[in-house]
Amino acid sequence: MEESLKPSLPLFSVLIANYNNGEFLHEAVDSVLKQTYPHWEIIIVDDASTDNSKEFYSKFAEDSRIHCYFNEENRGCGYTKRRCAELSHGEILGFLDPDDYLAPNALDVMVKAHLNTPSASLVYSLYYDVKTDSVSTHQRAIPSDSSFLQLGGRSAAISHFATFKKVFYDKTGGIDHHYKRAVDHDLYFRLEEVGEVLFVPEVLYYYRNNTGKNISTGDNSLRAFVWNFIGEADAFRRRGLEDTMEEPLYNHLKAVLDEYGYQTEVRIRNTASYRLGNMLLKPFRSIKKLFGK
Repeated sequence: MEESLKPSLPLFSVLIANYNNGEFLHEAVDSVLKQTYPHWEIIIVDDASTDNSKEFYSKFAEDSRIHCYFNEENRGCGYTKRRCAELSHGEILGFLDPDDYLAPNALDVMVKAHLNTPSASLVYSLYYDVKTDSVSTHQRAIPSDSSFLQLGGRSAAISHFATFKKVFYDKTGGIDHHYKRAVDHDLYFRLEEVGEVLFVPEVLYYYRNNTGKNISTGDNSLRAFVWNFIGEADAFRRRGLEDTMEEPLYNHLKAVLDEYGYQTEVRIRNTASYRLGNMLLKPFRSIKKLFGK
């Protein structure tokens, strides 16, 4: 593509919130350098990493398309991802986790989808699971008579590669910086509230979930569930659906407790597990502090 045409193309901001992923960071950045779409920038915000991440930032210094910023202290995922978005200049944005990487045509496909559907606030794709050596199967288009929230944020999972228009992001009020986990799900709920959600059935993202550093897998799974639960309840309230949220959230809680091997028969309503669910539904702001480790 001719250089003179580049300014007319939307700028795509690839957002990377990094904490101690120096081992994989170069591969993530390199996958952006190899993109077939030419008009992009990378915004990296380092959340006070203690590993060798800083060694890599100096290697990017000569590329004016790559911008590196640093939190003075570790502030967590919500704060760091929100800062990534605030520091970006693009019309279209998308998060790339520092231990993952993009297909060479990822930005090209996403930009075309956004341009072809101006009403789309969020466009997402399939991803390839590097650990299982397989394409994700849980992602699909959300039915027109339903929503990501109604499906519990799980049945029709919106996930990588999820990209969004900045104009719609600004309408959401942005990422809640209090969130420590489930930051992406909270963002998807918010974007669904201001625009159309579009699914692209192509593999555009390579997800690596076996590094031991993922904040939503392994030992962090139950904590991630708590934050997902909080995100769903927050979305119900934003949409004025408080009176209808008890049963969906109860079913979500029951399903996850089943997954973790807890007894979840009808008698669950008289168990400590159900009382936990009730506790989560009430003082959400204090719960956020409780699980903010």
